[in-house]
Amino acid sequence: MITSNMLLSDIATALRGDVVHLQRHVAGRYAEMECGHRRNGKGVLTQCGEWTSPAGVQWLYVLIISTTRTILYPMAWYFTREGIHGIQLEAKGPLTHLRPHVLDQYRDRFCPDVSVMVALRQLHWRNYDKASGPHAYQGKPGIASAVVDGYLMGNMLYNDTVVRMHTFYDMEMGMKRPDLREMRQLVEWRRYYGAMSPKAINADTGDYLNWGRGFPLRLARLRRAA
Repeated sequence: MITSNMLLSDIATALRGDVVHLQRHVAGRYAEMECGHRRNGKGVLTQCGEWTSPAGVQWLYVLIISTTRTILYPMAWYFTREGIHGIQLEAKGPLTHLRPHVLDQYRDRFCPDVSVMVALRQLHWRNYDKASGPHAYQGKPGIASAVVDGYLMGNMLYNDTVVRMHTFYDMEMGMKRPDLREMRQLVEWRRYYGAMSPKAINADTGDYLNWGRGFPLRLARLRRAA
């Protein structure tokens, strides 16, 4: 169970351990779909869902199934007095922490008439894929991520194991900045590399191309091992 008095570094460690349970849950639910699609399917299947682990961790996820690969994009969320925090995990690269202010900005610009939880689902289910790179934030070294609906801006924490995102720019705001406009093409490059399924060179945090690629899984194999 994640509590409001836990340090972000402790939360990140707990989620790294708990995401294994989410992977097994997804394998039990979608392994047959994966097998059928790999035998006779075409194109890409996208499944979105939410699940609470035995430890009480609240998960949102996007599952991408193609004829050659399956990728899980998980985000855990929790409450503090500030609001709802979201943490997206990756197999390689740092975790992404979305502060409540980021969700508030996204909600104001895309879905002001829905509840906070509906906005959080939309944020993750639309923007699970992201292309990241170094970018100054408030005059200091930071990180920017291009996503479908715009851009996330933040900085590195805890020996480069967590990216804390402080603000969200929609597409109109981002396109006013040449430095962010150039990142838009990175999203397309990432999709190309995702389709080609390249082997990651390493898990170094400077290997920006390999950030944000979720967890590659073989659901049928994972279900058999459970």
